[in-house]
Amino acid sequence: MVRGMRGIGPFAAALIATICVTAGCSSHTQQNAAVRPVDDPNLLAGCGPLSDSVIAATLRVPAVESEGGGWRATYPGAGTAELTYAWLRGDTLARDVDVANQQGYRVEKIVIKRFGGMYWRTPRDPGSCAVTVADTGTVTWWVNNRDHTDRPDPCAAAMNLMQATLSVDGV
Repeated sequence: MVRGMRGIGPFAAALIATICVTAGCSSHTQQNAAVRPVDDPNLLAGCGPLSDSVIAATLRVPAVESEGGGWRATYPGAGTAELTYAWLRGDTLARDVDVANQQGYRVEKIVIKRFGGMYWRTPRDPGSCAVTVADTGTVTWWVNNRDHTDRPDPCAAAMNLMQATLSVDGV
C-alpha cells in the first residue's frame, strides 16, 4: 500500500493506492518545474499539477520528499505530515460522501471557488483531514500528521493544496 495513508479508512486507502500505482507517480518528479506544460491535456492526472517546490511553498516548509504516491513534509519544530493526491475521472461528490459516511468520517460540504466539495475528517485521528472537490471527476488532497495531533492543521494544509491545484488548472 502507498505510504502516507494511516489516518484514512481501508476503502479510501485502497482506492487511493490503486490510483497512485496505476497513475505512475514516482519519486523522480521534475524538481524545477512549477507546473506541467500548458499543452498537457490532463493537468490533474498522475501525481497532479503541483511540483515538489510548489507543494513545499504552499505548506511553508523547506522542502517535501516524494514517497511513491505521495509526499512527506517536515514542519520545522512541528512534526511530519504525509500528503496524498488523488484524481478520479468520472467520480462524483455524492459517491465520496457515501464512502465517507460508510467509513465513519465526519463530512462537511463546502464550495471552493465554483466547485462543490467536502472535508473528510476522522473522529479517530485529529491529525488526518482531506479536501475533495468535484467537476468531471474528483480531486482529493489528504494530509496526515504522523503524530496524530491537530497541529499543524491538516485541514488547512489540505485546503491550501487544493486551492493551489485549482489555480494551476485555470480556476
